[in-house]
Amino acid sequence: MKKFLRNPKGSRDWLPDEVAKQEFVRKSLVKVFELWGYQPIQTPILINWDTLTQSSKKLSDIAFKLIGQHGDLLALRADLTTPIARVTAERLKGEKLPFRFYYVGKVFRYHARKTTNERELYQIGIELIGAKEGASDLECLKILIESLEKLGLKKCLLSVNHTSFWNELFKYFGVVASELYRALSKKDLILFKSIINKSKLSKADKAFWNGLIKANNTKESIAHIKQHPKLKKRLGKVISFFEKINNLFSQSIQIDLSLTSDVDYYTGIYFEAITPYLGRALGSGGRYDQLINKFGLDVPAVGFSLCLEDLLLALELQGKKFDKSKLPELFSPGKDVKKTFLAISTSHKKNKSATLKL
Repeated sequence: MKKFLRNPKGSRDWLPDEVAKQEFVRKSLVKVFELWGYQPIQTPILINWDTLTQSSKKLSDIAFKLIGQHGDLLALRADLTTPIARVTAERLKGEKLPFRFYYVGKVFRYHARKTTNERELYQIGIELIGAKEGASDLECLKILIESLEKLGLKKCLLSVNHTSFWNELFKYFGVVASELYRALSKKDLILFKSIINKSKLSKADKAFWNGLIKANNTKESIAHIKQHPKLKKRLGKVISFFEKINNLFSQSIQIDLSLTSDVDYYTGIYFEAITPYLGRALGSGGRYDQLINKFGLDVPAVGFSLCLEDLLLALELQGKKFDKSKLPELFSPGKDVKKTFLAISTSHKKNKSATLKL
């Protein structure tokens, strides 16, 4: 008996009906992206190891490292933003800004998701390169909202925060803020409260931190920042931006002050798309104004990526029924195969599926 050979851990096969579902998601989102003026871009799956280490330590820590034929260090791409940043700096210097790109492709990571064993995932998303913070961030959020609506996801919300918020907390509260951030990154509220209780923070500052995780909506979050007189002064621009987001997208977006990010190159807003159907984010994004400069071109950028597999799973858990693949009309070869092929060709010209009955 032959040994049954399995796929490598964390990878999977996709059968025809499953691929058809993938295509539904891809075509739906690409339609939205193209209506907004975004164009497709592709980058190699195999990249230089230096490309990763130069952009993000967190990504390089979870990336697949390979050794090339001549001893050069290579990697499988762990995200698509980094290689797009590299190609922008390498080939698009001097071109008219902004660039609007969209992509669909696989990424490879050890523990691609924290809660499952996947190592291979499809990402689909956009990058808006060369536009400063402001309207471009709002465009990005709007496209993400429209993308999820286009798919028919009914229960979905964007959680948004800003790196400036946490940077000010780090400056003002020092080491304690860093410890609390790490606790929130692990979603460990017991540790979070323990750090507060053991700290030498004043009663008012302890109340501020406890209130940070209790703010349940955008209005409460904005009001919570304003309650701290010193932070209110330092974060005036962020507060104004949060208020603008709330005015535009109050039904689809909430400001979440406890939201942290796994990506270490964000410099402005960052966000996650969440749904009650899954215990993890469908996708995420943010502003990364310094990343492309690491490759030699100083331009700002913002973007997002969605996990195609998670989008499919959420739609199925929601109860969406996908169309089954239509079977082709079958033609018996008979004695006159030439005549049969002509009949099949006639069907094809009418855009009807047909093939031989074998």
